[in-house]
Amino acid sequence: MVQKSARPRKEPALSRRAKGSNDEEPAAVGSLSRGLQIVDVLTSAQGCLTLSEVAALTGLDASTALRLLHSLSERGYVVREESAKRYMAGPRALSPLSLFHPLTLFRREAEQVLRSLQKNTGETCALVLFLGKERLVVDFIRGKQPLSPYYDTWLKSPLHGSASGKILLAWLPDDEREQLLGSGPYTAHTPKTVTDPVVFKNQLDRVLRQGHAVARDDAHQGLVAIAAPMMMPTHSRPLGCLVITSTCELLPEDAEADALNELKSAAALLMNSAPSLQILRNWTPRGAQRQPSALSAVA
Repeated sequence: MVQKSARPRKEPALSRRAKGSNDEEPAAVGSLSRGLQIVDVLTSAQGCLTLSEVAALTGLDASTALRLLHSLSERGYVVREESAKRYMAGPRALSPLSLFHPLTLFRREAEQVLRSLQKNTGETCALVLFLGKERLVVDFIRGKQPLSPYYDTWLKSPLHGSASGKILLAWLPDDEREQLLGSGPYTAHTPKTVTDPVVFKNQLDRVLRQGHAVARDDAHQGLVAIAAPMMMPTHSRPLGCLVITSTCELLPEDAEADALNELKSAAALLMNSAPSLQILRNWTPRGAQRQPSALSAVA
């Protein structure tokens, strides 16, 4: 009697799904990354781009770029100009936040404060919000000089060489600072960049005591920035900072005090007049509630 061969054992459905998802995950992540590349290229472009231009700028082959452009256009991140067969960034890429998003409201609430600060100082003024360990430029107004400093949305100036970076670092514990900066010595961007960790820690201690930070020739020769933190009364870390940026020639050291008074007054006014900050404070790493002994650190 011939014995029938046993049927192949089926994998449980859950195992099959898990196996498939493991195989698909790298492809999905790769597609997401390439799609974001395309969005970055289109939002940075000065006009519409052809398919071949998008492919060249992203390093993708034309068929992959076309497939991703089609998917992005379905979701509003890309718009295709049919007659010329060109592509541009869509509404969701150019203005992803709603008009009633707290960040949009905060930008509107802060506009008059920034304009007054720029008018009183004549310098470029910026409003920076801390998101985790990153610095987001919410808005900025150029100074009166033709060669005013330029800001991008995502602030990437070196933390140890910028006024906003020093404000961010000054209120962090030592271990979190080291995670961001490394053990040292830090990169020298100019002859005046502080690279020694001990010297830089002493500088941050002064920032805490004085309640402001100055970066003069630290990252860019000939440029100076002064920053004042935006502090909620019961929080141990700033939500962000207001920054004045100028050339060292136009804002010499003996003029820092006047600029700083304007800056701190503007920061205090903003903290007391922007209702959206009550929502935005939940976005930022505020740390434990501040102890009474630390109040003098941000006077």
